[in-house]
Amino acid sequence: MKRPIQFLRNPDPARIPADLLAFLRKLGGPTLIVLDGEERERTRAMATLLHGNEPSGARAIHHWLLGGRRPRTKLVCLLASVHTALHEEALRHRSMPGQRDQNRCFRPPFDDVPGHIAEHFLELLHQHRPECLLDVHNTSGVGPAFGVAPHEDLAHEAIVSRFCSHLIITDLSLGSLMEISGSPCPAVTVECGGARDPVADRIAREGLERYLLDEDVMGTLAGERRLDVYHHPVRLELVPGASIAYCDEPLPGIDLTVPPALERCNFGGAGPETPIGWLGERGTAALRVRNGRGEDVLAQYFTARDGRLYPSQKLRLFMVTTNPQIALSDCLLYASPEREHTRL
Repeated sequence: MKRPIQFLRNPDPARIPADLLAFLRKLGGPTLIVLDGEERERTRAMATLLHGNEPSGARAIHHWLLGGRRPRTKLVCLLASVHTALHEEALRHRSMPGQRDQNRCFRPPFDDVPGHIAEHFLELLHQHRPECLLDVHNTSGVGPAFGVAPHEDLAHEAIVSRFCSHLIITDLSLGSLMEISGSPCPAVTVECGGARDPVADRIAREGLERYLLDEDVMGTLAGERRLDVYHHPVRLELVPGASIAYCDEPLPGIDLTVPPALERCNFGGAGPETPIGWLGERGTAALRVRNGRGEDVLAQYFTARDGRLYPSQKLRLFMVTTNPQIALSDCLLYASPEREHTRL
């Protein structure tokens, strides 16, 4: 087994560069930061920068390190895609060109560079035995912060509530880090908002402080926060070989032309009168909608009408992207039926 992750333990704040990119350059590669806590017998874990263009989590841990404070418990924190974040124009690449998405590699095979990083981190988690695991991201488009968890219980809800008021309970299996969640280590993903949004940086910074300092992050919701919970999301994907473009009018020869304003629907309601985009000559044959069992359930969620694609029921959309590369390699958006929405 290759072990590409290096270690940084209790770094001296005076030796940490004040600029995030300078700090990442000093790290030089995937790094596990280990901070001793006030309570030595307990450990919490965190991962961030799994995608090189999602810096809010890295900014949050960098801010914490500069402050020189000690967390309540020991912290083990992975900054994964350091090379990707520094590649060419900094903080622009989700993954290294030609490599797999780092957050799709936490199940076998572990036979490439992202797989080696994932396998090594899983081994380190097994060694440190944290009581919980937090994975901090930015959304692919503009929108409010939300959490994602594979299980619906107080522990997962409480961790997410340290950051935001929306939670998605998912049964999708993609090979993400969050999917290792279980007893005794609940794991959640927090999407802090858009990568260029200062509010996302603040959410990551303030939420991380609560995660590191609160006595109990799994037993109660944070403060007076209410939590909106959505269930069973699906993914709207383009089939291999299909094409997508973003424009305010249909483009010839394109399978799906999406109006850029669709991004404003992130965590908003979308009903049967909300146009998703213009369909090309292939119609809905260029699309598929995957549920947690891997089934194509497009007809249950979307319908074609007058050359456009519309929801066939009231949906809550999230992770709507205006990046065509992400739309083609991953998905255009996630959707959850509004009828499966509950409030805590």
